[in-house]
Amino acid sequence: MDRASFELVGNVGKLEIKPIKGDKKLAIVSIATSERWKTEGGDWTEKTYWHRVVVFAPAKVALIEKAVQVGTRLRLVGQVRPNSWDDERGNKRYSIEFVVTGFGDVEILARGKPKPEADGEAAAPPAKAEKSRRRAA
Repeated sequence: MDRASFELVGNVGKLEIKPIKGDKKLAIVSIATSERWKTEGGDWTEKTYWHRVVVFAPAKVALIEKAVQVGTRLRLVGQVRPNSWDDERGNKRYSIEFVVTGFGDVEILARGKPKPEADGEAAAPPAKAEKSRRRAA
């Protein structure tokens, strides 16, 4: 079987968990990747790219729901799927979807900063770094 695949390593900018059929859920993760280079003038410049990744695999969605927040550094591996649709004016539109299914991978590389509590209390201190990286089965 032929397959187009991707690997993204970056930081979570936005995270949504949405219910789908029955009691299943999917995760939509916005990942920032960047590149850095030196200009002819000797200054460093950086460009950030945003990628929308949809995660369908239940174990991977559960891991994301439990342990991922804005700022978390992730490694995502999955399929690249071309998509097309007709917009409201009848024009054909195209996009590339990044999808993580059961054959993909979600790996937490570093935790994001803890979210402050809603009532103004300080958030719990971050847990010590784990020796092994967490992965969804």
